[in-house]
Amino acid sequence: MSTRKMTARLGVLAAAVTVIIGGLSATADASPNAATLQYGSQGWGVKCVQQAVNDWVWRTRGDWPLKVDGSFGSGTRTWVKKFQSASGVSADGVVGKQTGNSVLDNLQGDSTWRHDCYDYVPSTHG
Repeated sequence: MSTRKMTARLGVLAAAVTVIIGGLSATADASPNAATLQYGSQGWGVKCVQQAVNDWVWRTRGDWPLKVDGSFGSGTRTWVKKFQSASGVSADGVVGKQTGNSVLDNLQGDSTWRHDCYDYVPSTHG
């Protein structure tokens, strides 16, 4: 094979690898329209909050206080308030954009959850 053909093939291969790696490392954008999560809320966004709180508690004291069931009950509200206090956010038990930012930031080491939660947790991340 000639040097010219080899150089051309290597160039195409390098371009393909760049596209593949770039596509894999792209981050999800948060949804600016995700609903506020609060007592009585149900669904995937609540599961994301419960997982984030559990991740935080696991790192600070080694247990998981919340069942990740997607139901925002009194236990979730209590732990959200503790999480908010630790995050420097107003501890009202409601997950709006400020708390949502902390939730997504807290899931940073839990990439599957973080990626899957962007559309369901209110935040200003984009």
